[in-house]
Amino acid sequence: MDRIENLIRGLDPVRAERESSDSPTEIIALPAGNGQQEPGVTMNTEPIDSLPIVGRETGNEGNDAFSDDRPVVVPLRRRRRTAMILAGAAAAAVVAGAVVVGGSLGAESPLPAGTTNPAPSVEPTQQRTADPSPSAEPTAEPTAEPSVEPSGVPTGPPADEGCRVQDVDRVMEQGSDFMSLTPFAADPSHYAVVGCTDDWMAMELTDAGFEANPQDGGNAWYYVARRVDGQWLVETAGYSALTKWEFLPVVEGRTAVEMMDQQFIDVGIPVELRPELVGDGPSASDSPETHELTELGVVFDTRSDWDVVSASQGVDLVNAEDTKVANLQHSSASGLGGACSQAPVPWQELGAVPVSVSVPGGSEVPARFTLRIFEGDPLMAAPSLIGADQPASGESCMLYNVISGPGTGLLALTTTFMFSPYEPGSALEFSSMAEAAAYAQSEEFAQLAQIADSITVTD
Repeated sequence: MDRIENLIRGLDPVRAERESSDSPTEIIALPAGNGQQEPGVTMNTEPIDSLPIVGRETGNEGNDAFSDDRPVVVPLRRRRRTAMILAGAAAAAVVAGAVVVGGSLGAESPLPAGTTNPAPSVEPTQQRTADPSPSAEPTAEPTAEPSVEPSGVPTGPPADEGCRVQDVDRVMEQGSDFMSLTPFAADPSHYAVVGCTDDWMAMELTDAGFEANPQDGGNAWYYVARRVDGQWLVETAGYSALTKWEFLPVVEGRTAVEMMDQQFIDVGIPVELRPELVGDGPSASDSPETHELTELGVVFDTRSDWDVVSASQGVDLVNAEDTKVANLQHSSASGLGGACSQAPVPWQELGAVPVSVSVPGGSEVPARFTLRIFEGDPLMAAPSLIGADQPASGESCMLYNVISGPGTGLLALTTTFMFSPYEPGSALEFSSMAEAAAYAQSEEFAQLAQIADSITVTD
């Protein structure tokens, strides 16, 4: 503390002010370089004019012109500023010394009154423990599910399994990033699966389905669905429909198999899948044979193993087993007459197949080939070619199984021209409605429907 105290005393501005009040200029002597005043050295208060000016002597190089023992000359007008600066520096030194001394001595804040032996304060430690033991296992932060970029086509329901009509949807509208679907069949029981592979499925309308919704040509198609991203879909165009074997057009020089294969190629279905989807097609005996009967004024097709035999009225159609299955008649007359006096009997039809008859001029007359049935025991039935506008059920004592009109004349393809429950004639007999329905789905009935659809009236 002696060093700091001497420095403060040597730079006391108040004392300097008091001692120099009678002189215009005073000299403040700084202590020696070591900070302590040498013995015998006193403050010099002689007038400034009698003192040499430091730094003006020449020719004395190497002497002690800049020694700490020489006084520093301070003009009067700078005295107060210099004294204040030095005083400030001294005060700062005192504070710094106090901090150093206090820090080294461990000085503490003043104790309260009456306290003589305070308890030592515990300094907080900054040192971390080596291995802190966690109080609980850290819980894993939930990880966010990765986002999935939307696709052009929605993912939809789970993938369809197997080959079922109820799993098929129809594509109503499709854009770059959306697809509108609706169930293919309102009643899946109205369709039957014809064939199926991993990616393709062929279906057809059943007779019950056609009866529930009789549309022209509705049962003349194989409806094709394709599996897309696990879902069975039917498009409104392209591969959605193929003409069935029995309704394929007759092209000279080409077989039915070639015609079906060409359909597969045209719509983009692999041709090698044809046997699995729609079968092998008709055999050589199933190939149509064209018959032109100028005396009847008609042209029509039958299977090659069927015969056409002249009859009292028109011609009879005989199958491969040499059994008469129907009679074909045609005349230019178009009027029908007759009546019956018996009580009317309820009747209905089964297995209707829409067909058309070509007439002179190239137009088509819409018609249907169906099985008409009179109630009774046994049931009386007859396969019949009739106009599309004819009723499908009713009550009567007699029915004419014929098309009558200006374009067709009288055209009949049936087992019996006039049909009555009271005069069976050549009508078919069934013990139950189920037996009648089975015949309506038979191969023989389908062949007769094909013949009906192939008829062209030439006269």
